[in-house]
Amino acid sequence: MQARPAELLRADRAGCRVDIMKKPIEDGPAWAGANHGGARSLAASAALVSAVFFGVNAVAPKLLYASEAATGFDAVGLFVARGVWSLPLFVLLAVATRPRQFPALTIKNAALFLFCGIAYGPGTNALSALGAHVTSASHAVLLLSLFPPLAAGLAAVFLRERLSTLKMIAIVVGVMGASTLTLSRSSGGATTGGDLLIAAFILTWAILTLGIRQLDKIYPALFVVGVFGTIGCLALGAIGAVAGRFDSVLIPMQHFDLQTVLWFDLELVLLLSLGGQLLQSMALRALDVAMVVALTSYGSIFFGLVASLVILGERLAVQDIIAAAFLVTALGLSLWPERRRRKDSNPARPRRSRSTVDCK
Repeated sequence: MQARPAELLRADRAGCRVDIMKKPIEDGPAWAGANHGGARSLAASAALVSAVFFGVNAVAPKLLYASEAATGFDAVGLFVARGVWSLPLFVLLAVATRPRQFPALTIKNAALFLFCGIAYGPGTNALSALGAHVTSASHAVLLLSLFPPLAAGLAAVFLRERLSTLKMIAIVVGVMGASTLTLSRSSGGATTGGDLLIAAFILTWAILTLGIRQLDKIYPALFVVGVFGTIGCLALGAIGAVAGRFDSVLIPMQHFDLQTVLWFDLELVLLLSLGGQLLQSMALRALDVAMVVALTSYGSIFFGLVASLVILGERLAVQDIIAAAFLVTALGLSLWPERRRRKDSNPARPRRSRSTVDCK
């Protein structure tokens, strides 16, 4: 016998008539929607803060590569040192956030962790360092416009995520802005090979984003970052050992000047390697891939251009100002809240309703 509400049973026993009100009861508590909206706002803020670190990443290597810099880093030495110095942070994070009830580690999940580690270490870290060494900071920032269409396209294919009309418009406007900037004259020397390395870095970044999204559905976000970060840093250290460049790890210990501490220790190791990945993982738990990559890429372009102006002393032409307007517009469209119409997943299923009892 199907269970019935106690109120209706009492009404039946008393010979009462039960009237069902037409107005359905709302599913879930009243605060559920507000709480979800707050989580999305917090996730969007995390993506924007990480965009600052990613944007300045185009400037930091240039300063460390400069001939007047005390460290005298080259591209290989930079990514090897960054990987080894970041390794203890990721190991501590993985150990501290390991879940008590650890989900079963399947072969598929283990392969996905390894894949994300390779995409993070030899992928994003090494390729960005190599590309920044042989191209201009402006081009490195511009090419971030490739991130949204690549990541959104991969998410649509592999994760079956849909793009809203507003987000598609944001991507188009952002690409228009980056294209306008590409046609403008860069203040630094750019090469085709360097631009291709930056494009490959962005592709691996998009792939990494999808991998994080999948792992976050099974494991805690901070634990995911700790594990794939550890794998990636170990891979960078192994590359340094094979290439005979492991001695570059000692360079930061030999130089304690303000430039090295600020751009290597603080920006590359702490804020970019650890902080940026943590914020990205937090954002991906509440937002879809398209939203996260739109906020991150356009924010990175904006903050990267500001850093290029203030720190590297680059100058903006009229085309640059027009392109910046496009990028700011794209960022605003990415943040614009959208109303989502709630659909009944099972129309044939009767909705819960509130009842009144009328006893004669």
